[in-house]
Amino acid sequence: MSGAPDSWRRCARASVLSTGGLLSHQAAAANHGLDGFPEGAIEVVIPKDRRIKSNNATVHRSTQLGKADPTEVNGIPTTGLERTVLDVAGVVSYRRLEWLIDAVLRDGQTDWPSLFDVWLRHSIQGRNGCGPVRRLLDERYGDTAIPDSKWNRMVGRLLADAGVGTPAYEHTIRDSEGRFLARVDLAYARQRVAIELDSVKWHLNRESFESDPRRKNKLALAGWIVLTFTWADYADRPGDLLRVVRSALGICGV
Repeated sequence: MSGAPDSWRRCARASVLSTGGLLSHQAAAANHGLDGFPEGAIEVVIPKDRRIKSNNATVHRSTQLGKADPTEVNGIPTTGLERTVLDVAGVVSYRRLEWLIDAVLRDGQTDWPSLFDVWLRHSIQGRNGCGPVRRLLDERYGDTAIPDSKWNRMVGRLLADAGVGTPAYEHTIRDSEGRFLARVDLAYARQRVAIELDSVKWHLNRESFESDPRRKNKLALAGWIVLTFTWADYADRPGDLLRVVRSALGICGV
């Protein structure tokens, strides 16, 4: 607007609105207030098939804009924090990436499971930044426990993003007479496919060792297919996990 004071945020918002994209990369990091990223050059991301030029901003094109988790920060549509970290990882040094991740973890802006989740969702198709983030995850993630509820969401999101469909979470299964049989981590109830996520911390104890097989036997007798996956299946072999679920659901093209 004429007479309005010039500012970085005003210019950033104008660039985003004029391109129909999102503030991204180091400009998004600055807008999120991430340590070590001052307001500077403006960068926006738009869909890959859109052809737009901007005199005021660097324009990036992405085939994965649907996974950018857009959020509004300071009135500016911006890539989500974890996606911003992934984008920044593709354009800064590894040491600077380490400093950035140290900062967002220290400040409580994100956590290891969320960073792993954004890496995994983008790495299936490949993306700049995935390599450095995976290296850092391998070096730093260690044996940090994944809370069951959060892991359920991460696997469900992986399935949904791959086009398999969004499963029901913490699904209760009953027999034909309404009696309780089990509660499973994830389920496709119409197809009677249940997914159990086994972790060393939460499942490999004496009680679970005895009760889990009995529980799965009951589900099998009730006509359910029970698939069991570990953290390694999700983290190291997501493609295999998806293929198994697709096969169980009878999806073509497996």
